[in-house]
Amino acid sequence: MILGIDLGTTNSLATIFRNGKVELIPTIFGDYLTPSIVALNDEGEVIVGRLAKERLLTQPTHTQAQFKRFMGTKEVLTLGEASFRPEELSSFIIRSLVADAERYLGEPVEEVIISVPAYFNDTQRYATKLAGHLAGLNVERIINEPSAVALARHYEYKDDTSYMVVDFGGGTLDVSIVEAFDTVVEIVAISGDNHLGGEDFTALIAQKFIQSLGLTSALASKSLYQKILLEAEKTKRLLDHQDQAEMMVVEGEKEHRLTFTYDLFLELSQSLLLRLKQAIDKALYDAKYSRVSPEEVILVGGSAKMRLVQEFLEHYLQRDILVVDNPDTVIAIGCGLAAGIKERQGEIKDMTLSDICPFTLGTGLVNDVYSPIIERNQSLPCSREHRYCVAELGQEMVECTIYQGERMRASDNHLLGSMEVPVPRNFEAHEEIAIRFTYDINGLLDIDVTVLSTGEIFTKTILQEAIYLTDEEIMERKAVLAKIKLNVRETELYRSLITRADRLYAAHLGAKRDRIQVETQRFEEKVADCSVSRLPYLCREFTMILDKIEEEA
Repeated sequence: MILGIDLGTTNSLATIFRNGKVELIPTIFGDYLTPSIVALNDEGEVIVGRLAKERLLTQPTHTQAQFKRFMGTKEVLTLGEASFRPEELSSFIIRSLVADAERYLGEPVEEVIISVPAYFNDTQRYATKLAGHLAGLNVERIINEPSAVALARHYEYKDDTSYMVVDFGGGTLDVSIVEAFDTVVEIVAISGDNHLGGEDFTALIAQKFIQSLGLTSALASKSLYQKILLEAEKTKRLLDHQDQAEMMVVEGEKEHRLTFTYDLFLELSQSLLLRLKQAIDKALYDAKYSRVSPEEVILVGGSAKMRLVQEFLEHYLQRDILVVDNPDTVIAIGCGLAAGIKERQGEIKDMTLSDICPFTLGTGLVNDVYSPIIERNQSLPCSREHRYCVAELGQEMVECTIYQGERMRASDNHLLGSMEVPVPRNFEAHEEIAIRFTYDINGLLDIDVTVLSTGEIFTKTILQEAIYLTDEEIMERKAVLAKIKLNVRETELYRSLITRADRLYAAHLGAKRDRIQVETQRFEEKVADCSVSRLPYLCREFTMILDKIEEEA
C-alpha cells in the first residue's frame, strides 16, 4: 500500500487512493492535521502532534517545531539532552502518520510519496527521502507541493486552462504557472522562497509585542517567547475578520497587553509582501506571461486563509483570487492521487504530471565564470551535456564544481558538490571533457564526466556531505530511532487535554485559573472511574469546556 504524505512546516497529513477516490487519514483525535511538532516526555517516549504542540509552552526545552526549515543542513536540534537532525525529527512525524494510517486501514504501509516545496534544492530533497527511509519506509517518489495542487485541481475539474498556483504554507512559499489539458498537467514555471510563510507574519506580531515590553527576542525566556508566539498566532487569525485585536500574555502575576490594528499589521508586513511579489514576478517572467495571462489565480496552503495575503494578491494582480475550499488538505489530496497513479489504479492511471527543474544547474570555470548546463524550468527528467577544455597544457586533474543558482559568478551560487577527474598529461593539445547533468523526476542530480580522448567515464550523484549517509549509516540510524518509542496512541488524547489545561492555567490568572483547575480535577476523577469505551466521550466533553474557556480569553 502506498501512502501520500504532505510533510508540512506547520502541519502534516496523510492520504490514500482507493475505490476511485482519495481518502484523508484521520488521527486518533478524529481530525486530519497533525501538527509538525515533536517532543520527548519524561519516560523517553517521543510525542508527536497535538500533545507535542501543547508542550511548546510547558516544556519548551524538550520540544521542537518548524524543523522543516532546516532540512538539508548540518543543524542539530535538541529534545532535552537528546540531539537529532531535522530529517530524524521529520521521520517521527512520518512514523506517526503511518501509525494512524495502519490503525485506520487495518493493513501495513510499505511505501510513501512525500511532497516537498518546489523550491527545495537537491540536498533538501535528499533529506526528505532520508526522513522516509529512517521511518522504515520505501520512498521512490517525491512530488512538488504546487504540482500536487495542480494534479488535485485538474482531476476534479478536468478543464483545459492555465493558472497560477500560489502555495503559501507555514514556512515556505511556492508560485507555479500551470497548463492543464486532457489528462496532462504541465508545470511551466516555478518560483518561490523557502524561508517565507505564515510563521513569519506571526513572528512580526510577536516581535512587536516583545518590543512593547522593552525586551528583545534574545532576552525573552524560551517559555515566555512561546507564550507570545501562541498569542500572536491568535491575533493574526482575529485580524482576518476584524480590524482590531487585543493581545494579552501572562508572565508570572503580570498581564501584558497590546492592541493591534489591521493597518499596523499591514505596515509591519511590507517586507514579507515584497518577497511574495518578487516570487510572483519571477514565475510570470519565466513562463513568458504578462501579469494577468493565467486564467485563474489559485491560493492554497495554511496561509491562504490570511485576509492580508488575499487582499494583497487581488490588488497586485488586479483580479479575483480563488481560495480553494480545502487549503490545508489539497496538497495531501494531490499526493494521494500521485499514489494512485503509481499503483496504476482505475482512470487515474492515465493522468500525466510534467514537472520542471526550479533552479539553473551548472559548473564553475576559470576566473569564477558560471557555465549553466541545465537552465531552470526545463521539463523533468532532463539530461544535458556541455564540452570543456582543460585550462593548461600538461594538466593531469580537473576539479568539476557543481553549482545551483542564477548568478553570473560561480561562487555567488549555491555549491552542491565537486568531483576530481584525472585526465591524460598532454603538452600538445588541451584535453577535453564532456560534463553531463541528469536531473530526475524527484529532483535528484547525477553527474557524468567523460574524458573524450580515452572514453573513460566518471560518475557521481550529488549529495552534500552535510547530510549524506551511506546505506550502512542509514541502517544504523534506523535501528537507533526505532528503539525510541512513540507514546501510546490510545492515551494520547487524554494526555493532550491535560497538557492543554496546564497551558491554559499558566496563561490566565484569578477566577479563570481557579475554574480551569476545578474542571481539570473533575475530568481526571471521571477518567479514573471510567471504562476505555467511555474515554472518548469524556475527552470530547472536556474539549468543549476548554474550547469555551479559550474563546472567552
